[in-house]
Amino acid sequence: MRYGHLRNIDLNLLIAFVALMEERSITAAARLMFVSQPAMSRMFDRLQEMFEDQLLIRIKQRYEPTHRAETIHKELQQMFPKIEALFVRAAFNPAQVTDLFRIETSDWGATMLVTKLICILVDRAPRIQVDVVPRRVGFGGLEENDVDLMLGSVSSKIGDGFRSERLFDEKLVCLVRSGHPLAKHRRITLRDYLNAQHVLLTNVPLGRRSSVLCIAERQQSVAKTLARLGRKPDVRARVPYFVPLRLIVESTDLIATVPLPIAHWLKTTKTRIVPAPVEFHGFTYFQFWHSRNDSNPIHKWVRELLRTLAKDVSSFADPLLDIHQK
Repeated sequence: MRYGHLRNIDLNLLIAFVALMEERSITAAARLMFVSQPAMSRMFDRLQEMFEDQLLIRIKQRYEPTHRAETIHKELQQMFPKIEALFVRAAFNPAQVTDLFRIETSDWGATMLVTKLICILVDRAPRIQVDVVPRRVGFGGLEENDVDLMLGSVSSKIGDGFRSERLFDEKLVCLVRSGHPLAKHRRITLRDYLNAQHVLLTNVPLGRRSSVLCIAERQQSVAKTLARLGRKPDVRARVPYFVPLRLIVESTDLIATVPLPIAHWLKTTKTRIVPAPVEFHGFTYFQFWHSRNDSNPIHKWVRELLRTLAKDVSSFADPLLDIHQK
């Protein structure tokens, strides 16, 4: 550790020094410091010893600072406001913040939450730059401070040093072509699901490491349910992105299993939303951050914005009503 010589110095004496320089009087400085005159005299003696200088020289009826005292005083006048600012929190104004905010999320989070967040930031915090990076396995991005926030679901307990907040619970639904044999069903049964053909959102490997992109992580409940039954869906296509699903589903009899808000976003006049089998449980979506950023003003503000946006995402209509749409 640097600055080891400061350990044996009473930094409060520096405040007394400034008072003496301003008042040029031990009695007046004592009143300013709310101490007795003898106490201020003792502090003055210690300052002289500490700086190895007389500091103030009595000339007739007043004290005049030495050259060393003037030099020290000028330095302290520059340092004290900065030190004071460390203990006084300025009012947070997002419009004045210049920062790079990095969010790790899947295709789902980027589509349904981050796009809306960016629109708000462009308007209210135009100096903030947002970088969205693909969702990876684990919490390495947060731990290494490569990202500021992570959005997604999680299937295991998070480690020490990380924070999480539930944003909403989400349902899984099936997006099908309007003319699909299952389009008029009130719900797709597990038997019908297994007999149908599917287009699957899948993981995308980055180099040798597998990174979780899109929403494949949310389809774990589907995979686990079918694995318990010893069954596999008849998958005819795998894509890592949402947008191609719109064209694939409306042009084929392949079924896409997606979160409800994404289904509404992808839906066209050529497609329908049908509830997925009851055996497929939904998922809980979280925002995750490292505890080092608990009190960071910009981090707290962004997390609050996402908390508000999450309420809108979870307010979609019941998909059972969709089968009656023309």
